[in-house]
Amino acid sequence: MTASCGPETEIEYITPDVPAELRTPVPVPKRKAETLADVGVILTDHVEALGKANGKIVATDCILTEAETGKVKEGCEE
Repeated sequence: MTASCGPETEIEYITPDVPAELRTPVPVPKRKAETLADVGVILTDHVEALGKANGKIVATDCILTEAETGKVKEGCEE
């Protein structure tokens, strides 16, 4: 038998708070493409959705980086 005289170490995992809005998909309207103008509108819908989705990824990264390092990542607002 061996005895340990040092303090016992406990590991506590803390889950960072990620808002529900950042955990949801970005919807893209369903449209019929009957004309070239329709295709342009569909493309615009997809570009806007991609921008929103990338914004969510950046915001989530800011939250996780702060949780992991304890520091606010450059470019992230508090």
